[in-house]
Amino acid sequence: MKTTKFGEDLRRSLIVGGALSALVLAPCQASAQEAQSSEAQGETGLAEIVVTAQKRAEGLQNTPIAITAVSGDNLSARGASNISNLQSITPNLVFDTTAPVSGVSSGAIVFIRGVGQTDFQLTTDPGVGTYVDGVYMARSVGGVLDVLDLERVEVLRGPQGTLFGRNTIGGAISLISRRPADKFGVRAEATAGSRNMYNGMLTVDLPLSDTVKSKWVGSFRHQDGYVRGLADSRLLGNTQRFSLRGTIEAKLGSNLTATLSGDYGEVHEQNAASKLVGISILAPGSSTRTDYRYNVATGGVITSTTTVPPGAPTLTFLQNLTPNTYDARYITPNLDTTFATGPNGTALKIWGGSLTLALDVGFGELKSITAYRETSGRFSRDADGSPFAVAHTRNSDYGQNQFSQELQLTGSALNDKLKFASGLYYFDENGHDILTVDLPVLFGTVNNYAYVNNKSYAAYAQGTYALTDALSVTGGVRYTKDKKAYRVPLNGGAILNGPAAVFGPVGTFTPFFPAGTSRQTFENTAFKGSIDYKFGPRSLIYLSYSQGFKSGGFNTRYLVPVPAVVPFAPEKLNTWEAGAKWEGLNRRLRLNAAAFWSDYKNIQLVVYDSGAPLTRNAGSARIKGFELEATALPLDSLELGFSAGYTDAKYRSVLPLNPLVAADQQVTLNSRLPNTPEWSINAYAAHTLKVGNSGEIRSRVDWSYSSLVENDSVNSIFLRQPGYHLINASIGYHDVDKGWSITGFVKNLTDKRYIVSGDSNFGIGFHEANFNPPREWGVTLRYQY
Repeated sequence: MKTTKFGEDLRRSLIVGGALSALVLAPCQASAQEAQSSEAQGETGLAEIVVTAQKRAEGLQNTPIAITAVSGDNLSARGASNISNLQSITPNLVFDTTAPVSGVSSGAIVFIRGVGQTDFQLTTDPGVGTYVDGVYMARSVGGVLDVLDLERVEVLRGPQGTLFGRNTIGGAISLISRRPADKFGVRAEATAGSRNMYNGMLTVDLPLSDTVKSKWVGSFRHQDGYVRGLADSRLLGNTQRFSLRGTIEAKLGSNLTATLSGDYGEVHEQNAASKLVGISILAPGSSTRTDYRYNVATGGVITSTTTVPPGAPTLTFLQNLTPNTYDARYITPNLDTTFATGPNGTALKIWGGSLTLALDVGFGELKSITAYRETSGRFSRDADGSPFAVAHTRNSDYGQNQFSQELQLTGSALNDKLKFASGLYYFDENGHDILTVDLPVLFGTVNNYAYVNNKSYAAYAQGTYALTDALSVTGGVRYTKDKKAYRVPLNGGAILNGPAAVFGPVGTFTPFFPAGTSRQTFENTAFKGSIDYKFGPRSLIYLSYSQGFKSGGFNTRYLVPVPAVVPFAPEKLNTWEAGAKWEGLNRRLRLNAAAFWSDYKNIQLVVYDSGAPLTRNAGSARIKGFELEATALPLDSLELGFSAGYTDAKYRSVLPLNPLVAADQQVTLNSRLPNTPEWSINAYAAHTLKVGNSGEIRSRVDWSYSSLVENDSVNSIFLRQPGYHLINASIGYHDVDKGWSITGFVKNLTDKRYIVSGDSNFGIGFHEANFNPPREWGVTLRYQY
């Protein structure tokens, strides 16, 4: 995005945000706003934020890592319902809620500083790791986790392999639950709002004895969808899910603590809100492709033509339908309507448990984390957005289970001059995904069956040595060995039903490649080094170098036969980072900044090959940028926050251009990395007005901005999202003594619509996009005893 356009958008948003802030900040007599346990405002200013990013409890300002930390209470105050809302809080973070080509309504696609992964297949690892109480969540499907009684969330930017069990090349999102309380307590929350929204959550702290405590949490969420089917009245993009979680913590003697946790959740929803935003028609033998593209500004259709290379292969099925039956009439003028009539829905069951044993060994702590998790269900979508079966996908049987065992030893030595964290990690995953693609009857049905087994072994260690009271050096190392196996049964391929013999003779089954098991082993040793200098009790500067690694794998989706399974190689990332953290003015101002430079190699990108999305190693890139985060307490009653992230990502090398493929379907040196906006900015103002002896009126405004985002690897014009602003606001009354509150809120105040995810398939000829929900409002009632 050009600087002038960014400045214009920024100026307009600041005018709106300033006006809203003026309304919020109008009262002048106030008391300090109640804050969360880890970010509570102390008597003299901003309280210290405690994090465990380095496997030990330490202040955020004393941790030489780029971290955004936010408490569960702060997320609630912002109206966050799930962890995807972290995107509007954290600089250089993109968190999409549905994976392209899936239709699944809970499919986490996460990028930090331009590093991530858009694919959800079982053989592809995420670029950003998600951890819940130390347990790695391996898959995208089911990964949009609800905010359930969290103590805090820590977002760590950059490679974190020398501190986490599963390697995290781009960064980590670590969720830490509240521990069971020492005494009985109840927290209840109920919300009602637009589109028949009704949500509820109940948390009960129940001590079982002097040495055994427990916590029980239950929640449900319901809201109608916002994309209406014109042919069958379906409502895509709805919410219908519930979850349960229980935790028992027992003190087994003077130096051993055991924590047993279990959770269960279900999702029963329509598929992610999808709209047909374009079709592309290329007749066999033609050198001109005709595109029909939805115009968001006017609701109309833009028609254009593109010259394609002579002899370009085509699988554009549209012209093989009955003439004039599939055309631009199905690109509806309303953003929230569709002509889709095909398969629709998401049904998932997600459950798991963990046992954590923590032993005090005097000089530190020995911890064991044993965990098992399982996800099963189905999801589907009508990708073409029409009454016809141009491209219908049905993941009719998806299943994944994982077992992990981690041993951690943390502590200090040499008169506390050396602080260390080390660990051993084992991970074993099994999964299957039965995918059926219904094409026009002339072509038949495609079956992609995948059965996988993934194992990982790792050892890591990191130590920090204090050369002086102010100067410290850190070194870390990690060894990883991943083994991946992909098995294909005999019935994976295409069934040709009609007379158009594209895959083979009419009425026959054509396998994509010989059935069997493909195996690969990936090994890597990565290092980290840093130096930091503390020039105040909560201020430091640091310089670090870290290496990241992500395994390769196999492609599981095909549309035409290939000689053998198509593999892809591991990614590697080398990152330099310089940062500074400062707190002053009697702890009323906190400034944290980091600048980074990364060398990103063997980037795994999803590109289309004959109509099928395949993961390929697209080349290398140089990524540089910075983050700035500021928090101020100018008055005891007023808290202000601001953060900005800037990312400049440039390809250094790409795959050789294919002379038989149009330029707008290829990754070039001028392409932008997917899900990597140049700018991500947010700001907030939170104000408290004291009323009577224990009452408080709390109001806040949150604003966020993202510059232009490319939602796929080839930068398809159909999925390009220009820069946009979002504003959320809330106001409520809290009775501090009686423990209850009522809050009214508005999300997406200006009703801004933008593309969250999408699928631009030139090979088949359709383009679909998933847009964010329209403006929402509601009222939340909370009670705490």
